[in-house]
Amino acid sequence: MNSSKDTVLNDPLTGKSIEQLGLDLRKGSITCKELTSIYCNRIKAFNSKLHSFIYFDESKAMLWADGIDKLFESKVDLGPLMGIPVAIKDICSVNGMPTTNGSDIITDDITGREGTLVKKLKSLGCVILGKTHTVEFALGATGINERKGTPKNPWDIESHRIPGGSSSGSAVAVASGLVPFAIGTDTGGSVRIPASLNGIVGLKTTKNKWPTDGIFPLSPTLDTPGPIGRSVKDIKLIFNTYNNSNPLIAPLKIEGMRLGKLQEPFTSNLDLQVAEAYDNFCIKLKDLGATIENVTVSEANEKAVLFPKIVGSEIISAFGKERFLDNVDKMDSVTGHRAKLGLNVSSIEYINAKNRVLELEKITKIYFTKFDALISPTTIMQALKVNDTENTEKMHDRSLLASANTQPVNIFGACAITYPIQSFCNNYDFEKTLPIGLQIICGRDQDEKAVEIALSFEKMFGEPILPNVKKFL
Repeated sequence: MNSSKDTVLNDPLTGKSIEQLGLDLRKGSITCKELTSIYCNRIKAFNSKLHSFIYFDESKAMLWADGIDKLFESKVDLGPLMGIPVAIKDICSVNGMPTTNGSDIITDDITGREGTLVKKLKSLGCVILGKTHTVEFALGATGINERKGTPKNPWDIESHRIPGGSSSGSAVAVASGLVPFAIGTDTGGSVRIPASLNGIVGLKTTKNKWPTDGIFPLSPTLDTPGPIGRSVKDIKLIFNTYNNSNPLIAPLKIEGMRLGKLQEPFTSNLDLQVAEAYDNFCIKLKDLGATIENVTVSEANEKAVLFPKIVGSEIISAFGKERFLDNVDKMDSVTGHRAKLGLNVSSIEYINAKNRVLELEKITKIYFTKFDALISPTTIMQALKVNDTENTEKMHDRSLLASANTQPVNIFGACAITYPIQSFCNNYDFEKTLPIGLQIICGRDQDEKAVEIALSFEKMFGEPILPNVKKFL
C-alpha cells in the first residue's frame, strides 16, 4: 500500500477504466476494502472544500467492501461493477441512509423506500459510499441550493462556480475523483448539465429504461435516472451491465456518420467559447468524413410552455396541495417559484400538455430516421460564478437558461449523452478553459447508439481530462 498521503492524492481510477479497475480487483492487486478506503480518504480530504457529498458513511462502506472481498475469495462474480464504489443522488432512497431531497422540509416519505435502481446496483456488487448534494427536490439546473449548500465546481479554485444541477454533487464527486461513478436523475437536463459543466460524461436514458421507484417523483412523466462517469467507455460499461445487455451494435465510425447540427433555439445566446467549440468540433467531424446538416427543430421552443404545466402540476401532486401550500414558503426561492406555477394549471391544461409530449415524440421521430443523431451544445454557457447569479439580475436570468438545450430532449421522449469538447476552443488552455459539453441526441430506446457515437468521438479525440483537485488541499 502507498503512504497515507499518496492514498489521498492518487486516485485509483487515474489512467484506467472501471473495467480495468474491476480486473485489478479480480487479480487481487487491490482489495475492495483497500479501494473503498482510498475513496473514503479522498472524500474526507476534499469534501469539506467541494461539498459534493451530503451524507457519507465510511463504516457502512467498509463493512460492505469486506463482504465483497469475501465473495471474491469464494470465486463469486457479480459482474463488471462488482467492488466498484458509487455515489447516489440524494433524491434516491438508500436503506440506512437519510434522504433529504436537498431540503429542510421532511419529505422522505414521498421518496419512499429503497427502489429497484439502488437494489440492482447493490446486487451487482457496487459499494455505496454515500449520498450526493442535489438542488432542492431536483428542481433546478444551476446546482445552487440555498438550504443545503451548493457544491463547488472543481475547475476553479479561486471562484465558486455553479456545478450545474440538479445532480450537482454527483457530477462534482465524479469530476473530482471522489468516486468512480455516480447516479443522477434527469427531468430536464439534470444529468447532462452538471456533467457538461464539470467536464465529464452523463447519460440521459430513455424514459422507463431505468426504474424510478424509490426516487423523489418530481415529474413521473419526465423523470429519468442516469449514470455520470469519467469517460464514455465507463458509461457504456455501467449502462450495459445494469441492463444485463451486450448489444450487437458494431463500433461506429465517424466517417459516414450522418449528424443533424441543431440551430435555433439551440444556438441562441451561446457563450463565445461554447459557439467556437461547437463549430470547430463540427468542422473536425466533417474533415473526418461525417455528413453534417444544419437542422431547425422549432418544436423545441414548446419546452417553455410544457415544463411548467407538467412539472409544476406533478410536484404539487407528489406533496398533496395542502401540504405543498404549508411548505412552499420554506423552499429555496427558485424552487418554490417554479413549483408554484403548477397551482395555476387546470386539469385540462395538464392533460393537454402530457398529450402534446406524446405528439412531439412522434413528430420528432423523423429526425432519428434521417440522422444517426442530432447534436448541440449541452449548455449555452460555461460555469457561471455563483455570486454573479445571485447578485446580478442579468446573470441570474442567464443562469436559468442552463437547461435551455437539454429540456427539449425530455419532451421529445429521446435519450442523450454529453461529451466534453472545450479543447476545441480557439485559445484552449487546460488550466483556464472551463468545460463545454456536446449533446448527442438519439431517439427512444437508442441509448446504446448514443453511447456508441460518443465513444467514437472519445476514441478519436481522447477521454475527458479531469481537473487538478490537489490544489484544494
